[in-house]
Amino acid sequence: MLKIMQSHKFFSVFLLSAITIMISVAFVFWGIGPKDNPQVRFVAEVEGDRILLDEYYRAYDNEYRRLKEQYSDEEIEKMNMPDRIIDSLISRRVLLIAAERAGITVSEKELQDVIVNNPGFQRDGVFDVNVYERRLTLNRLSPQIYESALTSDLTVAKISKLIGETVELSSEEATMLDTVQGDNKAQLTQIFLSSKTNQVVTAYIESIKRQLDITIRRDLVL
Repeated sequence: MLKIMQSHKFFSVFLLSAITIMISVAFVFWGIGPKDNPQVRFVAEVEGDRILLDEYYRAYDNEYRRLKEQYSDEEIEKMNMPDRIIDSLISRRVLLIAAERAGITVSEKELQDVIVNNPGFQRDGVFDVNVYERRLTLNRLSPQIYESALTSDLTVAKISKLIGETVELSSEEATMLDTVQGDNKAQLTQIFLSSKTNQVVTAYIESIKRQLDITIRRDLVL
């Protein structure tokens, strides 16, 4: 795949923007380990896919650093972080399962687009295989592991986008927006759509959860 990426010149704007956050935290978010080892401790299991304790702690640390930029330790303590992180990791697994059932996949080209246009893998604005491999090595990742996890991130972004495309403004919301002028209207429209998209995606995840075998072991983190 690296040889292909060296000559690749195209860029998928949507896919890069949709997973900007996921790429920026990927090195601390992914759970990498022997998931079929019965000795490995896990905080949850979705259809046999274990969410390892190490993965939970990586996600927890990352989310804590993000929240720390806006809130005090006292405020963060009130946010029930353990449940928040476990629910987030389970939701990710649920979306991946739903995507597989719906036949939603990520092509080799889509994966290449994101990698070659990640500034962290570039030298002087151009993708550099040596930079790519060096950064992965520093994070104790192989290209195969990185690309597999990134494919999952892209899949989650893709199915979330498709779910969000079903969102429409209500007649009341449309009427209210008609009274707003200029840039404020565009901003308010985006706020409405973003909020409703989050609600729809959350509702979709909850509906899928009811069809799955999910085990949660909160005692390990509470």
